[in-house]
Amino acid sequence: MKLFFRVDASSLIGSGHFMRCLALADEATSRGWKSIFVMRDPNTSIMDRLKFSGHELQLLTDNALITKPQLDAHYHSHWLSVSQETDAIETVKLIEKVDPDWVIVDHYALDAKWLSIVKGSNVKILVIDDLGDRELICDLLLDQNLGATAEKYVGKLPVNCRLLLGPTFALLRSEFREWRQRSLEGRMDRNVENILITMGGGDAENYTLRTLNEVTKSKYAKKCIFTVVVGGSYPHTDTLNEFVNESKLNVSVLSNVKNMAEIMSKSDLCIGAAGSTSWERCCMGQPTITFSIADNQIEIAEQLSIRNVAIYSNIGNLLRNFEQFFDVSGKELQRALSTNSRQICDGLGTFMVVEELEKKFEN
Repeated sequence: MKLFFRVDASSLIGSGHFMRCLALADEATSRGWKSIFVMRDPNTSIMDRLKFSGHELQLLTDNALITKPQLDAHYHSHWLSVSQETDAIETVKLIEKVDPDWVIVDHYALDAKWLSIVKGSNVKILVIDDLGDRELICDLLLDQNLGATAEKYVGKLPVNCRLLLGPTFALLRSEFREWRQRSLEGRMDRNVENILITMGGGDAENYTLRTLNEVTKSKYAKKCIFTVVVGGSYPHTDTLNEFVNESKLNVSVLSNVKNMAEIMSKSDLCIGAAGSTSWERCCMGQPTITFSIADNQIEIAEQLSIRNVAIYSNIGNLLRNFEQFFDVSGKELQRALSTNSRQICDGLGTFMVVEELEKKFEN
């Protein structure tokens, strides 16, 4: 059986969409499925990641100079360098060649216009979405965010579409299941010393460096080890390295890592963006200070804060939020966040989604 993924990654889009698709592809491969990724202009790190994972990559033509995108269609249209019709027609040609059992779409720039063309190939479609801001045509809809409800998609889906809602279905790589127990053990009594900073694969506005600038002002910074993880699409490597080289603190930078679960398990506190990696941190039971560095992260950050799973911060109050982990109530805060976060996601979501795909295939 074959899965056909239509997803993109860039400094604008980030890598979260690609990474959750990769997690699903890896799980499907472990159960005998084949996965084909169809992308437009992926960077070298994405192509290397796919090669390392053993999945096939098919490239769409970079014909942005020939066909202009429809920028007035909806908010994320500019994520696509061509019109939806052009992208869909080119995608259908690959579908007809590959003959997949499922087409999996994780792209905010694509809506019912694109999906109706692809659906004409008589394929089953899974759409991965978080926004609920446009009409979609699919057999399965996955929204892995906290607070995801059927009401969010009323009038935007076919009546027979099945919904998979909430972090129970979060698409995490198997490494998080494997490292979960080791990460949870002893986390309630840790001293906050190892600080992980990660803003996802893109971070166009350089929240990574802005975060470092703030937390290293702290009087507690000298006792901490700072590990900064950036993605392959991170565009500010030179300025970040300059800061690290000039810093007198213990700061190291890792790029495009393949052992994120292990890194998380060994860190006492994370400062990170409220994207897909939020569910990875929950699985690890990791206390977190989180930012919304993109519009689609606001709801996630708010829901995490409401449930006392993470501290929702901004750059302006980051130093105060960071230092509260070192005062007399710091341990209590650390325990509460870890206790609440580990209940959100257990790392089995990818396994459950593949089972849903197999079930639908049997039907």
